[in-house]
Amino acid sequence: MENLEKVVADLNVLNDQARFAEALAEVENILNQEQEESSLYVVKGNALYGLGRFEEALASYAQAIEVDTFDVQARCNYGSTLYTLGRYVDALNACDAAILTDETFAPSYVNAAHCLVALRHEEEAVYALRQAFVLEPNDAALGRTVADMAADLEDYDVARDTYFAVAALPDAAPDTAEAIYHFFMKAKENGVERITLMKDIDLWRQKFGRNPEVLRLSGELLKG
Repeated sequence: MENLEKVVADLNVLNDQARFAEALAEVENILNQEQEESSLYVVKGNALYGLGRFEEALASYAQAIEVDTFDVQARCNYGSTLYTLGRYVDALNACDAAILTDETFAPSYVNAAHCLVALRHEEEAVYALRQAFVLEPNDAALGRTVADMAADLEDYDVARDTYFAVAALPDAAPDTAEAIYHFFMKAKENGVERITLMKDIDLWRQKFGRNPEVLRLSGELLKG
């Protein structure tokens, strides 16, 4: 199909604008002309998903995979839809298949993490999210999720390193410094050695001391 990329891009704009019914009508018209392209079935699936027609969306993503078994977006969205339907084990298997298809596609790891959390495998979920953050190191929201989960699991080293990585990003959330402060406070309560805490708090101060909030909060921690 000529200009397939432009057609798909235009349809994606409709979905992004939540004009799902319009996107669905247009993509179905194109598919009725026997245009067998996996990306079109993905667009159709996305429109159906947006309309809350999850079983139909699942079928559309399956059609996309049938047309192109290496379409990682189709596999990723297939897994995400299974998750929405509460089929967590099937969803995780689908996410694993997406990762095997393309190990560099970060959303597959994020979707896998959601499934792992639902299945109460939090430590594995953190690992999956860390993999995603390695692939998308400028995604502050993703990094924050990794750091918060690691902190909740008392994985001190991972939480500290990830909080620091997030704090260095230009679009880090405004409450990042406060989150790091509470992380150190919780680490103290959990018995992390004082010498380790003091060294890391001082490192935080050195790295981000231009931020007055970091100076204030780190000062409070060092006094304690």
